[in-house]
Amino acid sequence: MKKIISLSLLIIISLALFTGCKDTKTYNVLIKDNNSPYSNFEDNKAKGLEVDLLDAISKEENFTINYVKDSEKDDYISASSELINENGNYDSTDSYYQKGIIFTTRDDSNINSYEQLLHQKIGVIKDSYGEDFGNQIAPQYNLTVKEYSTEKEMYGDCKNNKIVGFFDDTLTVKSAIKNGEKFKTFENEEKTDSLSLMVNKGEEKEFVKAFNSGLKQIMSNGEYEKIVNKYK
Repeated sequence: MKKIISLSLLIIISLALFTGCKDTKTYNVLIKDNNSPYSNFEDNKAKGLEVDLLDAISKEENFTINYVKDSEKDDYISASSELINENGNYDSTDSYYQKGIIFTTRDDSNINSYEQLLHQKIGVIKDSYGEDFGNQIAPQYNLTVKEYSTEKEMYGDCKNNKIVGFFDDTLTVKSAIKNGEKFKTFENEEKTDSLSLMVNKGEEKEFVKAFNSGLKQIMSNGEYEKIVNKYK
């Protein structure tokens, strides 16, 4: 009988499900598509930071993974890890990535600190940690905070001087800059989530043990740093 294992990115839009078979140690991984740089499909092949980390861990621990698009299954769920932890129905693996948000401006901007944002208009993605932090500091710096549904729209407004900058996921921004976006970031990152895997409580102990062991291995042999740096 197949068991369900869930991959939690600790944010509402990024929970995925795993189904596994203990006999073969092969896991069908249901991942979030179009969630670059964390996970997405290109030419029907799964790619992204999480995919690379899981592949490296599975190689160390000798189990295999088959990636499946979330849109191809009806049992995909979306929930925050905070809610999962509160209801007590899940156990978690060790954390495999520390997320954060960072303020970003055009690369020709003279803004280098929050103090220089006084009376300015900034952008945030709706229902994100960037929105929470932007609204938190808005009274202090008399900011106008504009909400966006997508990075594409927010990035466009920044490039067209409609906002002076924006708060967004650090890895997402750095990946965009690496791919040619003309932005720069503040040095100080605001930490948000630690990413980990969630499994049904009391079940799949072998998987959790193997995952934690493999994670320690790739952290000690340099593979983890190599993978993460690939996306920065």
